[in-house]
Amino acid sequence: MKLTARARLWLSNGAIVALIAAATAVMMLCPCDSVGTRDHYALALVTLALLFAMAAAFLIYRRMRRDSGITGFLRAVIAIAVAGLSVYGALFLAMEIVTWLARPR
Repeated sequence: MKLTARARLWLSNGAIVALIAAATAVMMLCPCDSVGTRDHYALALVTLALLFAMAAAFLIYRRMRRDSGITGFLRAVIAIAVAGLSVYGALFLAMEIVTWLARPR
């Protein structure tokens, strides 16, 4: 079955959102206040979240067109920035929701 261009676009967008959500979920599990060389659990979770975020950055990089007039290096920097800010924003929003749900009634 051959996918149409529109279906590939939606599939790519879904993969980017899923990878960003996965990185955010892993960061929510991480006891990041105690990340250090002795806490291998936290380091493994941060590394896994970084891998998810870098995969999302790679997909964002591929989505940027070659004829955009910017260099490959700048496209890579933009893709990493977009993925990083997306994970940070999603993590901030998730933490605010958890805080809101945990407030006393």
